[in-house]
Amino acid sequence: MNPVTRTSSGRRSLAISAALLLAACGETDRALTAPADGTAGPSLAKAAPATSTPLAVTVADGGTYKIQSDGLGEYVNGVQGMQAEIDGSGNLQITPNNLNAITAPRRTLRFDYTAPVSPLNTYRPNESGQWNFKIKTNRTNNGNPRIQDLALNASGCYNTTIAHSTTITSFQDDFNLATFPQGTYVYITRTSATTWSMVSNGPCLLNANAAGLQSQDRVAKNAPLIFRGYYDQQLSISFRAI
Repeated sequence: MNPVTRTSSGRRSLAISAALLLAACGETDRALTAPADGTAGPSLAKAAPATSTPLAVTVADGGTYKIQSDGLGEYVNGVQGMQAEIDGSGNLQITPNNLNAITAPRRTLRFDYTAPVSPLNTYRPNESGQWNFKIKTNRTNNGNPRIQDLALNASGCYNTTIAHSTTITSFQDDFNLATFPQGTYVYITRTSATTWSMVSNGPCLLNANAAGLQSQDRVAKNAPLIFRGYYDQQLSISFRAI
C-alpha cells in the first residue's frame, strides 16, 4: 500500500476515534446531571432565567429612625430617575440612575449620625450636598433564599449596605456581622405575595440597629475606606412589586 495512503487512513481513524471519545464524554456528562424532576436518568432541562422584580419602596420617617426618606413619597422603579428592584440574584438594589452624572439626583435619603454606639465617638459626617445613594442587600453569609423566593410570612437576616456620598466624601453603613461583628443584619420578611418589610431591629443577633460606618475621600486618588465606628442607624423600609 502507498505510504501516503496509509498515513491518510491513519489520520481518518484517529479523527473518528477522537470524535467518538468526545461524544462518549458528552453522554457521561449528561448522565451525571440530576434531572429537573428528581427522577433517575439524564436530563437536558435548562434552569429558568433569573429575572428582576421592579419595586415601589417606602422609607419610614419620624420617631427614632436614623435613615429616613426625602419626604417625596415612594421610590418607584423608573420614576424620577430611580432604579428600585430585587435583581435576578435575589438582592435588593435601590439607587438613583445618576451615579456617574454631573447633576445631583432628584431623590435622596436623610441620614442621622447623632447616636454613635460609643459615647466617646465624636465623628459626625458632613451631610450637606448629598450626591447619590444606594441600598443593596446580599444573602451570601446566611444561606438565605433570594428575597423573591421567601415563603409567605418567612423571614431572614440579610447583609445590607446603605451608601451615600457628597461631592467630596462617600459614606457606607454596613449591616453585616461577618465584617462588622458589633453590628447587626437587617431582617427581611415577606408580608404578602407582592410585599416585603425590612427592619434593623429584628432578631438578627447582637446590637439591634447598629451599623458599621466607613468613609472615603472622593477627591484624593486611591483613598482608603476609613472605619468610623458603630452608629444607631435604625430603619424601617417596605417594598412592593409593581
